[in-house]
Amino acid sequence: MCGIFAYIGNREAAALLIAALKRLEYRGYDSAGIGIQSKPIRVRKKVGKVQNLEDDVANAGTHVAGTLGIAHTRWATHGKPSDINSHPHTTSEYSIAVVHNGVIENYRALKEQLSKKGYTFVSQTDTELLAHLVQDLKKQMENATWPQVVATALQLVDGAYGVAFIFEDEPDLLIGARKGSPLILGVGNGENMLASDASAIVEHTKDVVYLREGEMVEVRRGGYKVQQIEQVMKTLGKNNFSPRLGEESVENPIVRLELSLEQIEKGGYAHFMLKEIMDQPNALRNALRGRIYQPVESPETWQVKLGGLEKAKEGAADGRSPLDRMAGAGRLIVAACGTSWHSGLIAKYAFENLAGIPTEVEYASEFRYRKPLISPSDVLIAISQSGETADTLEAIKIAKQYEALTVGIVNVVGSSIARETDAGIYLHAGPEIGVASTKAFTGQVVAVLLLALRLGKYRQVLSEDMLNSYCEALDAVPDSIENWLSDLADQTKVIAKYFRLASNALFSGSGIHFPVALEGALKLKEISYIHAEGFPAAEIRHGPLTLIRNFVPVICSAMRSDPAYEETKQMIREFRSKDAAIVVITDEGNTDFNNVAHFVIQCPVTKLELQPLLGVIPLQLLSYYIADMRGCSIDQPRNLAKSVTVE
Repeated sequence: MCGIFAYIGNREAAALLIAALKRLEYRGYDSAGIGIQSKPIRVRKKVGKVQNLEDDVANAGTHVAGTLGIAHTRWATHGKPSDINSHPHTTSEYSIAVVHNGVIENYRALKEQLSKKGYTFVSQTDTELLAHLVQDLKKQMENATWPQVVATALQLVDGAYGVAFIFEDEPDLLIGARKGSPLILGVGNGENMLASDASAIVEHTKDVVYLREGEMVEVRRGGYKVQQIEQVMKTLGKNNFSPRLGEESVENPIVRLELSLEQIEKGGYAHFMLKEIMDQPNALRNALRGRIYQPVESPETWQVKLGGLEKAKEGAADGRSPLDRMAGAGRLIVAACGTSWHSGLIAKYAFENLAGIPTEVEYASEFRYRKPLISPSDVLIAISQSGETADTLEAIKIAKQYEALTVGIVNVVGSSIARETDAGIYLHAGPEIGVASTKAFTGQVVAVLLLALRLGKYRQVLSEDMLNSYCEALDAVPDSIENWLSDLADQTKVIAKYFRLASNALFSGSGIHFPVALEGALKLKEISYIHAEGFPAAEIRHGPLTLIRNFVPVICSAMRSDPAYEETKQMIREFRSKDAAIVVITDEGNTDFNNVAHFVIQCPVTKLELQPLLGVIPLQLLSYYIADMRGCSIDQPRNLAKSVTVE
């Protein structure tokens, strides 16, 4: 949600800012704007797409000339989408400008205080407050530097923020800070930049610094300095700057982005979502690489290695590795939101069946607002594609308060969840630009399956032969998907023609396929705007059966290895008796539904626990083609953002 980019260097900033905002469009937004440092600061902002802003900037000509600027795509939280409410926000004299991701919770009280002092607010946003607050504090702190003034202002606000400030009297200063909202520093040659997302930086540099919680960065053309905001407050009365690390700086190292420009472009596909569906064989190979293998000395056997979990954390009091603590845990708690919650349900099935560990799955957004019973012997597993999901981060903080082990499963390297948890697993799925998650979901499923297999062997729930069998089957999944995708795409495209005008759809599955049904329903409603719901197959009798009538699409997962297969078959026959339009997802070679279902999609055969990796792909493609035929905005569906980073 929302996107920030800021540039300081020797190139004209406006074109760079616009290009970066286009990279950030996938995050979801309703307006966009830029601010260029000058006397006064020059601001252009427009409601709607970045293209509207680009046209306005083109018409502005030299009015937006300059080599230092900030830019933003806004997701409305305070005030409706409009030009006035768009970022950047400035003081009345355009002497200070700020862009902001997050929510200032006490902005009303602070706004009232500033209004009484004579400050005029022109927008409905909480962000405008920051510009006026910094200006007011500067008047009171005449001898303080801008970093000191900004730090003081940020200490006064409650809530979450990722911010970037520029000043009319400072042509060589850009200030960024973060608390609860990500911010990345890109380090170039004679130029530096700030962004909320690495995709906006990668075409300029791959050297980045991930700001940690509560950190501020002072950026100039010749260097930068990272400090804790509280530490900046202690420097009041001093005025020093160093190209990298000064006396009061914190050690926050440069890291290399594992991202290429090609990965964040469509590569000939009509939409990012389709590209990402088709990229799943490669993404799953990357998720498996180096984690399951056949040792040279024993090529007939398989091993699972999860390096991030198998080493004791430096300074751990008991010297135990995260894997050892998980194996001895009284309970695993999975906290996640949206698609990640669905992969969490699959994790529960895998951890209990393959490793014998009791597992609960929680909506992170609910978990954080009650008083969960957590003990130090519990393990909280946080799953998030972006690694920045606000509710999931709060769940981690709660678990830490009770001294529970926290483990992150994320896709984005260096993200907040990756840094806040005690240990974790990266998906290595590559960037996912489409708002509707596809390859990140299957990557998450692979990650939890690997973890379940490793724990199962560690706890001696799985024998050597069983582990070998599962690893061999898992290793074969990417090739199975790759060989199937072309024919599957053709088949789902045909089915989509029949269902593109539907108003409602039902998805059903039993056991480990119930989360797949939920995920299929979510994909369809996310991008096609068709109302869809997922149910356990037998539960449809307990109410939802009343929704089934002529031509209502019912998509059923019915694999022969499912313990509830016979009951699922009976339910499908009942759906047909009520004239539903039935699609069945089943095993290759299964003819049980040939005279029952209107369409049968046959998946490559694999083990029960691995079937979600295959069974979800037809649902992704079906949703995609239906949305495409309905003319929907597939990569940027209305009202949705890629990463929910505000509460």
